[in-house]
Amino acid sequence: MKTARAPITIPVRMITLGMDSSEAYGGAALVDDGQLIAEAFMEQPLRHSEELLPLVGQLLTAHDIERTAIGRVAVNRGPGSFTGLRIGIATAKGFAHALGLPVAGVDGTRVYRERVPAARRVCVIIKNRRDLFYVQWFTGADPHGDIRVISRDELLAELGQLTREVTVVGSGVDEIDCDWREFPYVTVAASAVNRPSPEWVARLGQSGPDELYGLDPVYVEPALGKQRF
Repeated sequence: MKTARAPITIPVRMITLGMDSSEAYGGAALVDDGQLIAEAFMEQPLRHSEELLPLVGQLLTAHDIERTAIGRVAVNRGPGSFTGLRIGIATAKGFAHALGLPVAGVDGTRVYRERVPAARRVCVIIKNRRDLFYVQWFTGADPHGDIRVISRDELLAELGQLTREVTVVGSGVDEIDCDWREFPYVTVAASAVNRPSPEWVARLGQSGPDELYGLDPVYVEPALGKQRF
């Protein structure tokens, strides 16, 4: 008498493709079940329309991965460059639509916040243009107030009034010319995390609803007034 054997289950790869075109140097990454396969950035700034999709193709070829192995697309929805966001989201939607894949938009401020998990209070500072920065405060994992566009001087004034510890992180941190030692309650995140990360776009976009037809970029206009943290 033969004993029935349970069918063998062959694991299916569920690779998430992450795209980030929110800042000058766009990039792409492949994440497989929470593990980074590869991440790459464009060689030239502000060439998202010419280089983003070819960069994805180069990653797939370099790691011998077929497009059919991708199960989801994630893209940074902003805040960031007006043109860059539009190009990135359009590219992600087109790629996902062609392969019948779900696509997820990821909050760009959370991409930075998640990279300093030990910090209780966080101020994400993303480079905007000239003397302006996108700023989002977090208490724990939750955003504190809205994303704002404020000047360097306004931001430093807020940081100077703090009475509780906060970690600052983001692409704007290195753009602010100041002596951070003057702010006793401010800890500056390591330089390695103060840059865009398609990897974390992919990680944060691994689950959630399909936003193919409802995904829009996040545009933030400069606003008057200050918010105390």
